Amino acid sequence: MARPTTISTERILEVARRLFLERGFKATTAEVAREAGVAEGSLFKRWKTKQELFLSAMSAGDEDPVWIQTLINNAGKGDLVEHLTSAAMQAVDFFRNLMPIMMMSWSNPIGATPGLPSHLCQPNSKPVQVIKKLAGFFDGEMRRGRMARRDPEVVARMFVGVMVHFVFLELVTKSHQELPLPQELFARGIVNMIWNGTRPDAPGKETSR
Repeated sequence: MARPTTISTERILEVARRLFLERGFKATTAEVAREAGVAEGSLFKRWKTKQELFLSAMSAGDEDPVWIQTLINNAGKGDLVEHLTSAAMQAVDFFRNLMPIMMMSWSNPIGATPGLPSHLCQPNSKPVQVIKKLAGFFDGEMRRGRMARRDPEVVARMFVGVMVHFVFLELVTKSHQELPLPQELFARGIVNMIWNGTRPDAPGKETSR
């Protein structure tokens, strides 16, 4: 007798994420189960409520984004400008995928402070972790003498902030084809601007907190 097919949690979350993005929180667990090819009851063996399934589907996961991992792995090695440019390109792709999820999660703040999804109300939330790790990367490069001493958190916030803004503006102007800007041109331009203020021989007083 053939063993029943086991549907992975990742597959169920993939289906749930797509349905929630398409239909909002009104998408049902029955629809998720049907499209994932599992019994609805099996969903509740993994998630106690529809709210838990929604939050799991809408979360970005526990792992660091690939672009952060790659930067950290390349710390102290190779061409820093090229590493940052590659990370900027990857970050834009990352936020293109994340932005719709965040907007949907933001509009359905289940069990959280009004206006905020619950996973953003936790101490040391994922966005905070990303800024801290990126600031740590910049601080390490400054200590190695590969960058001028600046406030590493400010540099990290600048780097992440412009990537998020690029994706947001891309979303709100895409239907009218306004302000078109190639991704690589943007990434290299932003990195060059940051580098001009942080290269080892950059003028200006060292700043730290």
